[in-house]
Amino acid sequence: MSEGALKTATLPDGSLLQVIREKENKVVGRVEVYCVVTHVEKGTPSRKDVRAALAKLYGKSEDLVVIKYIKSEYGIGRSKVRANIYNDLERLKAFEPEYLLKRGA
Repeated sequence: MSEGALKTATLPDGSLLQVIREKENKVVGRVEVYCVVTHVEKGTPSRKDVRAALAKLYGKSEDLVVIKYIKSEYGIGRSKVRANIYNDLERLKAFEPEYLLKRGA
């Protein structure tokens, strides 16, 4: 595990996902997660793979994980990820925009 990483997971393509910051938002009922994915000589990881890895790391259903963005840093094989992990589906539907839910979070 890299220094500063709170949790790590390996994606199906061999990329390394590291949670670098998490913030519990008790009012909204979610954990706000900031990650870095190292994917040297591979493409940007899919939302589906990142979502599955975060769900497993936090012991939640994939339906409760919303990927806000995956931003690739040009030329260095690294992407920044921002995600929300909710406690229940009702809270997720109340706070997340419709376009993210249609995108498959």
